Amino acid sequence: MHKLLNWLDKHFLEAGIGFLLFFIPLYPKLPLIDVSQTWVYIRAEDFLVALVVFGWLVQVKRGKVSVKLPLAWLVVIYWLVGGVSLGFSFFFISPHLVDFSRLVALLHYLRRIEYMILFFVIASTIKNLETVKRYLLVVGLALLGVCIYGFGQKFLSFPAFLTMNEEFAKGIPIHLPPSARISSTFAGHYDLAAYLVLMISLFSSLIFSFKKKILKFFSFLLVVTSFLLLLFTASRISFIAYLGAMSLVFWLHRRKWLIVPVVLTSLFLMSIVGGSASRFSKTFRLKNVVYDAKTGHPIAVLQKSKDVGKVFSEGEDVNKESLPVGSGFLVMPLAQKGSSRATQTAAIKRSVMSGLKTATRSSEIATISGEFLIKRAVVYDISFTTRLQGTWPRALEAFYRNPLLGSGYSSIKLAADNSYLRALGETGLLGLFSFLSILFGFFLLAKQTLGKIISPLVRGVIIGMVSATFGLMINAALVDAFEASKVAFYFWLLLGLTVGVINLFLPNRKSLWREAFRVAKLPVVPIVILAIIAPLVFFSFFKNYFVGDDFTWLRWAAQTKLNSLGQVFLSANGFFYRPLAKVYFFLAYPIFGLRPQGYHLVSFALHFGITIGVYFLALLLTKKKLAAFLAGVLFLVHPVNAESIFWISSTSHLLASFFFIWGFLAYFWWRRGSGKRKIVFYFLALAAFILGLVSHECMVVFPLALIFWDLSFNWPKRAKKWLARMKFFVPFLLLTGVYFWLRNGVAQAHGLSGDYNYNLIHLPFNFVGNLVGYFGELVAGVRFVYFYDLSRSYFRVHQSAALGLLVILALLAWRFCRRWRLDRVVIFLLGWMVILLLPFLGLGNIAERYIYLADAGFFIILAMGLTSFFEKARKYKLKLGMLSFVLVTSSLLVFYILGLKKAEQEWFQAGETANKILLALGSNYSRFPAGSTLYFVNLPIRQGRAWIFPVGLKDGLWFIYKNDDLEIKKISNLAKAKMLAGHAGVYVFVYKEGGLSEIK
Repeated sequence: MHKLLNWLDKHFLEAGIGFLLFFIPLYPKLPLIDVSQTWVYIRAEDFLVALVVFGWLVQVKRGKVSVKLPLAWLVVIYWLVGGVSLGFSFFFISPHLVDFSRLVALLHYLRRIEYMILFFVIASTIKNLETVKRYLLVVGLALLGVCIYGFGQKFLSFPAFLTMNEEFAKGIPIHLPPSARISSTFAGHYDLAAYLVLMISLFSSLIFSFKKKILKFFSFLLVVTSFLLLLFTASRISFIAYLGAMSLVFWLHRRKWLIVPVVLTSLFLMSIVGGSASRFSKTFRLKNVVYDAKTGHPIAVLQKSKDVGKVFSEGEDVNKESLPVGSGFLVMPLAQKGSSRATQTAAIKRSVMSGLKTATRSSEIATISGEFLIKRAVVYDISFTTRLQGTWPRALEAFYRNPLLGSGYSSIKLAADNSYLRALGETGLLGLFSFLSILFGFFLLAKQTLGKIISPLVRGVIIGMVSATFGLMINAALVDAFEASKVAFYFWLLLGLTVGVINLFLPNRKSLWREAFRVAKLPVVPIVILAIIAPLVFFSFFKNYFVGDDFTWLRWAAQTKLNSLGQVFLSANGFFYRPLAKVYFFLAYPIFGLRPQGYHLVSFALHFGITIGVYFLALLLTKKKLAAFLAGVLFLVHPVNAESIFWISSTSHLLASFFFIWGFLAYFWWRRGSGKRKIVFYFLALAAFILGLVSHECMVVFPLALIFWDLSFNWPKRAKKWLARMKFFVPFLLLTGVYFWLRNGVAQAHGLSGDYNYNLIHLPFNFVGNLVGYFGELVAGVRFVYFYDLSRSYFRVHQSAALGLLVILALLAWRFCRRWRLDRVVIFLLGWMVILLLPFLGLGNIAERYIYLADAGFFIILAMGLTSFFEKARKYKLKLGMLSFVLVTSSLLVFYILGLKKAEQEWFQAGETANKILLALGSNYSRFPAGSTLYFVNLPIRQGRAWIFPVGLKDGLWFIYKNDDLEIKKISNLAKAKMLAGHAGVYVFVYKEGGLSEIK
């Protein structure tokens, strides 16, 4: 008995971990204890894990094992953040949620601790390399058992134990049909596929590390067998993760030449084995889709050709996860199949001042006015439909409730189909970043170790686990990979094993903080962070509907023929001269149709591309990565840019801004470059200038910006050298002349008028007033516009007071410039703002979209000031100063993001109002008689700062009635409107209390 106790004292933890490594993947998920309010059960492995952890805690108490491990403090921080999030949700959020169980939320939190505590347990057992070898042997045998059972399931009808719904989760054995996706001993094929990605990465790395041929052969056999089983799971994201992980294995083992052959072989095998190829082919499919002819909204997929004329309506109450094909449609520019089919039309009675019935769903519209088009379209499958319309929006909704700490565990139900969105929804930004810090901390630890460890086996384990983690991170983009119990248990066990090996062979390491700072200095890191921030901030605006001018652009695109597209460069037809923007809408309309998400995606991509350009501009000017990153973030989220981003009609301005910033950078790199190849940047700048000119008229100041930059930083001492440099500006100036000739002489583009025109008498007042207005918007946000409008109204009446104020401002500016010797960079950035605003400063009004890109100068100056303050505080080790920098910067960002979200909500409400007006008419009138005139009283123009129908109503109604002769007029006098009502062919509508009514 004494010998047994001694053996247990020495080997209990190692034996327990070995048993878990073998038991967890092989034992099916059979239930033991039911958890109320869910179909999740406490299972056998939970008790086994508890037993091993209890033994480990006893050994920790006795001082037999150490908990001082790399990454340990990162894991603890994640637990603490999760605990705070849980507590916050209990007291502040859960009372407002339906079907939220505190018990379930607590169990979700404890479940994550259960997964991750095995990291500490296994790492503390790594005493020598023999222990590692024994663990790897057990892992290999368990993998072999999983593969054998999986193939038995495929070919010998071995039962599956799934947890995909409440009935399956009760442990009922299921015999899968031949075409089913294999799950082996796991709860579903996605879990098995994620586990196989881990195993393939590890053992493919060990092939290069084992010296004995028998071990190499055994590892190769496991890799091939696992890959074939992976194909039978038919998991698309896991196959992509496998390709990424394997490529990284070969890269880190310096076998790059193997990447292409292995990838090609894998693709070939995928095409002939399992169902992966067919699933990839079904991700996006061409189908006959039924569209409502009046709204352009898709109603349903036409299942069979014989069903032409029938409508399979998908109402809002349909369970999206049970749909056979999916409910997401992308319109394709293919020939229409069949003609419009008219079915029943309901007669609607109207009183003298009756509210028009507004259809709120596609199926309701179909009932009221059944005119349908059958068109070919791209339909994405149910997996993507479930994510895009169900689980992902639910996770983001939970995140927006409390961005910092999330809505709490289980607040987004059982699945989010994305581990990162799940972490955001449940634990907020702090939870996601603390979790990702563990993974990136491991990557830093591995990077630090690989250059120092000679042992092939240790290198193989580290490279295998780095690649496995990378693969699992890819997998987690579409699956809750880090929350699937078997996968999560195994991931943290293998991660603990790897960290334990590193701790054994490299106990004296550099600080991970220093390693992190070294990596953070790479120019690509801020871009990656911006790429993470941008979707989180802007994801929700994709649902915004069209407003005003959007319909004008779309109608032009719908009516333009391909053979007349070239004419847009020679004739403006009374419109603005923006031919490239027209070409964009012409190409985009057949793809996106009347679905705004695609257009918003393009706007978002352009804004993000411009943001990266602002980052590089700040980096080149300041030579400081922190200042450049801050400038990029401020530009990304400032609410003054809302109109340019959220309004589809501003795409032309975004295009010009994109070409402006990247053309300027190309010129910058040409001037500062060396070698014969640098001339390429000059021609890129010329190309960007041409593309910008045909996008928006704001591009005409591009040569001035280039000249001013040369004057600011490259002023030669001799005048002759300056004249020699001027020859490089000649092509830009000539192109500007050609542009004005095309725009005004040939194309006869729309000219300036009204407030959007120049007045020589008012030019000085407008110039200074608009400059103050734009600067005020940047400092105080768009709320400053209301103060600006009041001031402008006052000074228009009291022009003498305006003149006096103008003189005072000029004197203050002169005194400021004399007293403060501004840095050349600051002078250039102030000049940048003025130059980019030059086309608009003389106008009789301001618009937020005009300051887009000009405001980059302000943000770079602001970032320079904040960075300078931080550097001084850091230099003199002033902790209060550094804390103040963090607080001020954070407060600014929160203030700007809140302003941006408010603006986003205004644009959303504006789109809903526009949609409601159009649907009200389309739902109540199947058509209007020829020669009809529609009068609208009090038609809403704006929702806050967002446009609704300043123009564009006629074009919006064209999409419903396809009637070019329909007259649309707006009047503001209700009495006059009542007098017009009743005349033949005259219809009068009044917008009142959020609805449209007809006056009879």
